[in-house]
Amino acid sequence: MNAETPPPDSPLPDLERPPGQKFDDALKEISSKNPAEEQEIPDQLDEVLIVTLPARRWEVEPGDAIALPVTILNNSRQKLSVRVHVEGWLDEGWMDEPYVQTSLEPGERSALELTLSPPRHSGVEAGDYPLAVVVRSPEEPLRLVRLGFTLRVLPVKRLTLQIGRAATPATWWQRTLNFTLRLSNQGNCPITVHLEGRAAMPVGSVHFPGGETFTLRPGQSCHAPLRFTVHRLPWIGLHGRELPVIVRAFAEGGAMLAQAHRTVEVRPILGMWQLAAVAALATMVAASALLLIIVGVLLMRYTTALSQHRVAQEPAPAIIVVTLNQPVAPVADSHTSSSAHLDDAPRLLPDPSAPLVLPDQVTAPGSGGPVRSIRMSPTNASAPQSNGTMTYAQMFQTIAAQYDLDWRILAAQAYVESGFDSLALSNAGAMGLMQVLPTTWREWAPTVGASDPFDSYSNVQVAAVYLDYLRTQLAQQGRPEKEWMLVAYHWGIDNLSAFLAEGGDWQTLPELHRRYAEDILRIARTLP
Repeated sequence: MNAETPPPDSPLPDLERPPGQKFDDALKEISSKNPAEEQEIPDQLDEVLIVTLPARRWEVEPGDAIALPVTILNNSRQKLSVRVHVEGWLDEGWMDEPYVQTSLEPGERSALELTLSPPRHSGVEAGDYPLAVVVRSPEEPLRLVRLGFTLRVLPVKRLTLQIGRAATPATWWQRTLNFTLRLSNQGNCPITVHLEGRAAMPVGSVHFPGGETFTLRPGQSCHAPLRFTVHRLPWIGLHGRELPVIVRAFAEGGAMLAQAHRTVEVRPILGMWQLAAVAALATMVAASALLLIIVGVLLMRYTTALSQHRVAQEPAPAIIVVTLNQPVAPVADSHTSSSAHLDDAPRLLPDPSAPLVLPDQVTAPGSGGPVRSIRMSPTNASAPQSNGTMTYAQMFQTIAAQYDLDWRILAAQAYVESGFDSLALSNAGAMGLMQVLPTTWREWAPTVGASDPFDSYSNVQVAAVYLDYLRTQLAQQGRPEKEWMLVAYHWGIDNLSAFLAEGGDWQTLPELHRRYAEDILRIARTLP
């Protein structure tokens, strides 16, 4: 801040002219010196306090400061005290001093400086800020001068990258490692970032499953998945090797904004423990040769004796293979007594031509196999009332048509859930073909009039109406895809809704539930 007094030989301002003429002259002087084309804050001039600015547009980079020179002329006959400050869309922290003031004798001109220094952080966004210099005098409270100007805060692009640490090293059985890449826009303008990743040595590749391009607002941060795959592992080594992974971020114009790197431990195929085991084995070969010969002779004698006293093995129980072509028995008359059912039930005799299937063997849908009849529960009011039989394929088609579902998905889900075992019962209490939980059965069985969870038709019908409910709920959340319906059936609608509300997507879905839905859809596509 400095004040200057006109030199003795310079003429004093003409205070004898009419006030209106002095005001017009001051306005003409300001307009000629400050040809601002656009002023978002209008000017307010005064004929006593003549205020001028050398320019109406100013530029500053965040973190720097500009000195705004303000020239004030006391065009009155008395001594005035003036106070100058800046108003408009700015934070008080931009000003080193909230205001400056000085005293002016009649006809005296003074130059004051206002310092503006916007800080360097994301809260100060780039762009034009309409401001105004305001001058007041305590001696003339009704007089006020306001000169509008524009302060342009220049854009600053600043990005930070951070790569998280991998949970495990890369090995021959786990060649793919997943990282989390954190991007943070520390600048004051929106930026579009393009990511590029590479390994320092040509033994691996870097991929971005969530995409390579991101747009961030000032102060915004996001997390991007990063996947590193090792293509070549060292064959032999006592220790793992450190492999650097580099990620670079580029702006739209191609300028690099940030770079981050992380070292990954890559273990050899034959490490220290494997080499030690091979050395120990080689040392024991010579001493073990004789022992192996003796063991071989004893084993031959034992095999000969065992063949002479072979015990007859019990025949493996014949297991009926459940397939989509297997008939489902019709629903019996509800007025028939249980004893009549037992007397009239067909006696199934084993088919000599049918193959024997081990108890733990599961046949895929549509692969064929012997046929067995399944008696449906008479309490299921929704089952077809006919003396004929229907196959599992017909049952899935009939129930799927009632709820606008894909019958192949129902069939594949029954295969994944129980292997087509209508009497399946899990440790958690899940029952029947579709492994319906007791709580789900109690809620939805009355809707379809079902009472026996181990009846094939009733079990599939309860599962179908529950799938229809899940599909409707997820469609209201913008997730109408079939895979989300299957995940909700397996995980629970409440767990899935909470996961989606926290920003989860298909890539970050737990592996168990994602694999469940993918297996069902894959099997469904193979059905004719």
